[in-house]
Amino acid sequence: MQVSSVMLLRVSSVVDKDVEHPQFFDPPYALKHIEAGLQKYDGVTVDLLDCWIHPMPASSMIEHANKINPDLIVVSSSSFDAQIAGEFVDTLKKSEKPPLLVGIGQSHYLNKDFNKVDEKQYDAILLGEPEEEFFKLFDQILSSDPSSDSQWRKYYWDHYEAGERFLVEDPDSLVLATYTPDELRAYRSIFPVQVNKRVVWGYLIATRGCPHGCVFCSEVMRVSIGRKLRCRSAKKVADEMEHLEGMGVNIYSFQDDCFLARRSFVEELCNELIARKSTIPWMARVRVDELDYEVLLQMKKAGCVMLGIGVESGSQRIIEQMEKQRTKKPWLDQCRQAFKWTRKLGIGTNAYYVIGNPTETREEIEQTIKLALELKSDTIQVHFYTPYPGSVAWEKHKDIIAQHDPT
Repeated sequence: MQVSSVMLLRVSSVVDKDVEHPQFFDPPYALKHIEAGLQKYDGVTVDLLDCWIHPMPASSMIEHANKINPDLIVVSSSSFDAQIAGEFVDTLKKSEKPPLLVGIGQSHYLNKDFNKVDEKQYDAILLGEPEEEFFKLFDQILSSDPSSDSQWRKYYWDHYEAGERFLVEDPDSLVLATYTPDELRAYRSIFPVQVNKRVVWGYLIATRGCPHGCVFCSEVMRVSIGRKLRCRSAKKVADEMEHLEGMGVNIYSFQDDCFLARRSFVEELCNELIARKSTIPWMARVRVDELDYEVLLQMKKAGCVMLGIGVESGSQRIIEQMEKQRTKKPWLDQCRQAFKWTRKLGIGTNAYYVIGNPTETREEIEQTIKLALELKSDTIQVHFYTPYPGSVAWEKHKDIIAQHDPT
């Protein structure tokens, strides 16, 4: 089957359209890796449309697709955008010469139970991390007979029906993404880092997976999935940082779910950056119980200027209910020590807090407020406790949630 043009689409986000608060727009990581990987195929043109930074309704997305007339479209959508993606796919499949349609993104994880969108219009759906698997699918499409009902359709539909997720097993093998100046301006962070220049953000994923078992966590809110930790080599990560710098990036953000999950990797990366005399600052997200002064000092020397740290609660009971803690040392003591170290080293902090646990009392919420005032982080983010589908918390509270579901 001949495929000479591919369209990559991230469907418009309908959640934050009228929000005046500064918004964070990160790249569509899977689509960017697919875009980069498709460059090795001679005669294949690629068009990437990210409707998070160029918002448009389904009608405009359809008009864009009809204009470029691609042979294959990869549609990335979140659970918030499932209806829009469904409208887009359904309309194109009814056209005289419909393109092949491949679905990716977390809207598909639990779609049959929650979003109630007909997925049969897709030729294939890749659950989980599609960056590696897409090219196995793409090669099968290229070698298939367009006049027959291809085996690849059955193979991938069976995987979807069984809920099987694909993982990126070798993250070093992914082709590095390239960004246009417009994209670099659009993909911005909300964190007020202390640098004396107009920042141009570059985003990296150095490790995939998270070995921890916090009950509120779900794959619908992560950049990777599963507990299996898969690390890139320190050299490859440092190479990507230089690759981004060459495009004008002057600050990096590691989007790993848990940057310090494998301490030896972070130590190797810091040593690599120090050896290269890297001067560009960076930030990452970490857990309190994985921090100590020595590793923070090494990170500071390697350019770390800010850390997002999950404090979550000022109540030891709530921390235990969240199954956040792995050590016997009191959680609040670990938080206090970690923020003392970051202040001493001059590393900025953004503290994450969660309120609204189903059993949380007013007194425990006030304990969290008191702790936030005591820790004096540079910025904070406060989230309402939300049992996302697929999380332990969802399974625990789904009966109560169903009673309040308006549908």
